[in-house]
Amino acid sequence: MKFRKPCQLIAEKLKKEGIFRPKFLLFPGRGNFLNRAAWEIARGRFGVIKAKNFGKEIKPGKVLGEVEGVKFLGLRGEEKADAVIVKGRGEIDFSNVEFRYPTVGVDFSLFEKLLPSEKKSLAVQIEIAFGIVKDYFTPENFAVTSLDEEGRSFLQEFFRPKVPFKTVEINSFKNVIVLDPNAEKEFTHEEVDESTLILIGGIVDSSERLKGSTAEILPEVKHRKITYKGQVEIVPDRINEITKIVCQYLTENKSLEEVVRENLTRDSKLRWLRKTLQKEVVKFYNSTGLLRGIPEEKWKKWQEEFGISDFLFRKAAGHVGGFFVFKNSLFDKVKGKTKKRGKEVFVVEEIGDEDVVKVYP
Repeated sequence: MKFRKPCQLIAEKLKKEGIFRPKFLLFPGRGNFLNRAAWEIARGRFGVIKAKNFGKEIKPGKVLGEVEGVKFLGLRGEEKADAVIVKGRGEIDFSNVEFRYPTVGVDFSLFEKLLPSEKKSLAVQIEIAFGIVKDYFTPENFAVTSLDEEGRSFLQEFFRPKVPFKTVEINSFKNVIVLDPNAEKEFTHEEVDESTLILIGGIVDSSERLKGSTAEILPEVKHRKITYKGQVEIVPDRINEITKIVCQYLTENKSLEEVVRENLTRDSKLRWLRKTLQKEVVKFYNSTGLLRGIPEEKWKKWQEEFGISDFLFRKAAGHVGGFFVFKNSLFDKVKGKTKKRGKEVFVVEEIGDEDVVKVYP
């Protein structure tokens, strides 16, 4: 199922109360402040008071964000407010607004296999992932699992004086899904409800020595992969990046493919491009030796679909010994075929400037 964000649910309640332009009389804060403020409103830490009952002048503000037709104001501007958002309780009762979301968890069962530098990186990624969950769900919807004493001490040291998220037991959830790049089936919102634990492996592998180890995490439960058109390599693989994709996908009217494309990172693009060049490169042979090329159509397609820049093409070129982008007209000059190291090579007498679009040495 798909979920509505806390800020959408609070905005809906405000509209029912006849409030369409509440103004923050406090500093909004970090991250998706509207969503985080919605959580605080529901908890009673922030309150909403209608302008007519506030008893003080409310200066106009500017629109900080609009949700479900409600304009949230703040700072100074020209929009007149019809209510204020303050610290402490207000006059509107939000107790009937319920936030029901799945839990995003990070598994610690492989923690002991991580190097010290990898453990530190894991903690940083978890900290960012926790913030992302607060931007889409609530702080209650992030947790860690399979935590032993070493892992618990590590988190307490990193997040002191207090670890801001909870530890949960797997058996407390009716539905558990492990995100695993080697799974057979793809992740879908149709398998997710508020009783679901979506588990990400706490693996930070700087040398690929733990490649494939996600399969060891709870093999008895569902394992699902996130792909882009069936491809795993281009999907970002850091914990916080995966968390962002999952949360955005579950709260927006977009396909998983669309969300993955929006969240591609430079590292994921480069990783995919290096592997793809190895598979897609076309080899030519002439008097100067062996040359590697990529058809212009594919080169343009990768630029348009993935936003791959010249910088990334240059970086990836070193992985295949350089390549050039060629026009289809080059195939008209092919005199025959041969094999080099068991692979097909096109023999040409010469390659002219009119056949070459770009060279990446």
